Amino acid sequence: MMTTAQSTAFEEGTGSFFTAADFLLVVQSIGATLIFLYVAWIILRAYTDFGKEFTKSRDMISTWLRAVFMMMIFLYLFVN
Repeated sequence: MMTTAQSTAFEEGTGSFFTAADFLLVVQSIGATLIFLYVAWIILRAYTDFGKEFTKSRDMISTWLRAVFMMMIFLYLFVN
């Protein structure tokens, strides 16, 4: 948490264009978007490899589950 003096200094430094809470929301949104894109890429690659018969269905499903679990952990850490 920021003290009142830190918050005031931050707002003065940004010219009162945005607050620290707004900046935190932007950083969290960008991070969450990157995580969603990365997990979508992993899932798509696993499905493509399954379609080309490079992997078995069990491997594809385990990759999907690990990717979704990783996404849940990272999003929890971003929000909290």
